[in-house]
Amino acid sequence: MAGAATTGALVAIGHRLGGIGLPFAAVGEVLIHTAPFRAAPRTVVAGFVLHAVSVVVWSVICVLVAKRSGQRMLAAVFAATGQFIVSWIVARVSGNGLASALALGDRIVYALVLASALVVGMRFAFFSSRSAPRGPGML
Repeated sequence: MAGAATTGALVAIGHRLGGIGLPFAAVGEVLIHTAPFRAAPRTVVAGFVLHAVSVVVWSVICVLVAKRSGQRMLAAVFAATGQFIVSWIVARVSGNGLASALALGDRIVYALVLASALVVGMRFAFFSSRSAPRGPGML
């Protein structure tokens, strides 16, 4: 859920910036060093893959923090804040990445979308696992 929500947010932000691939190209430039703000197909694909992997990593971190603390909202805020800080550090160190291409307001919106999607995703995941029908032979 978090992957779909954040991908949608980046597509919307990219559309407003002039190309839906621009945010993904900015992420991909961390791995594939190309001309800045050039949405080459391989850079966009690399950025999309790196984005998907990072969302999975932040989701796992969020679930681990939520299980340990018992606070889903706090865990989601922690993960979104972590993503925000790490993207800023990556931009400072490499000169590329999401924080180098997006304005502060867009990055805040992205973090809010991530946090919201993590909370909703955990709600559905924990809800469905508790209410799943149990058949014969099922634990």
